[in-house]
Amino acid sequence: MHRVLLPMLAIAWAVAGPAEAAEAPPGASSCTGCHAPTRIADSVIPRIAGRKATEITTAMREFRSGARPSSVMGRIAKGFDDQQTDAIAAWFAAQPE
Repeated sequence: MHRVLLPMLAIAWAVAGPAEAAEAPPGASSCTGCHAPTRIADSVIPRIAGRKATEITTAMREFRSGARPSSVMGRIAKGFDDQQTDAIAAWFAAQPE
């Protein structure tokens, strides 16, 4: 068992590299489907990695309340409470730009 596990862990480390600013909090994967971790030319969907956490939380709260109009983000934002939003925003803010 150990003979198989250790080489697989080494391969995973080499491919993925060290964890970025800790493990992603629950719900962060909801963002990465649209908000790409790297720059995409001509994308209308903004990158959120490396943005200030306050910018992300403000936007999410505005989407959730309806103060900021959207087609999709309002529905997504309603799925998170303030504590979850803060954790997701802090994690994205800690990611490299």
